[in-house]
Formats: sequence, structure tokens, C-alpha cells
Amino acid sequence: MTLEQLPLIMLRALALTILIECAAAWLLGARTKRDQTTVVLVNLLTNPLVVSLGAATSLWLGFKAVRPVTLVMEVLVVVIEGAVYKKTLITEKNPYVVSLVCNLASFLIGEVLNRYVF
Repeated sequence: MTLEQLPLIMLRALALTILIECAAAWLLGARTKRDQTTVVLVNLLTNPLVVSLGAATSLWLGFKAVRPVTLVMEVLVVVIEGAVYKKTLITEKNPYVVSLVCNLASFLIGEVLNRYVF
């Protein structure tokens, strides 16, 4: 990855994350327009930061440092998104479970796509 590629990588990651997490949230019962909008807005805030920090880690510290940094960032994202979902989602599902499942789905599907497609 080069710095010139970063904007496209970030846009692709954001679009796929929103698509996957909206689908996962919908499957978990977050089906209202308000719930789906919340999922989109939360990801507009968290995804660019996570992708940027992952790219910066890779460039500055090397690829071996990316996995532990990504793990810490993903745990923080699950907690932060869960807290936002707790305040805003209409669904009766546990908001932290919704956040965990959505983020796990987008992370794992993203890993597969990055390995075999992109």
C-alpha cells in the first residue's frame, strides 16, 4: 500500500463496512430507518479512524505491528459503538452484542475480501 492508494482503500473499506454492518444489524432486528441510519453514522465516525490508524501503523511500525493494534482498536470500537447503540437503537437486542456481531462480521468478511479479492 502506498499513500496514493490510501483514499481509495479507505472509501472501499467504509462502503463495505457500512453495507456489511447494516445487513448484520438488520438481521439482529435493527430494521427501522432510524436504527439503520444510526449504524451508518456510527461507522462514518469509527471506520475512517480505524483504517487510518491501521495504515499508519503499517507504514511506521511495519506489518507485524498491525494485528495487535487492530485488535485493540476493534475492541474499543465495539465498546464505543455499543454505548452509542445503547442510547439510540430501538431494537431490544443487547446493543453491545449488536456492535460485536456487526464488527466481527465486517472484520472477518473484510479479511476474506482483502485476501482473495482485493
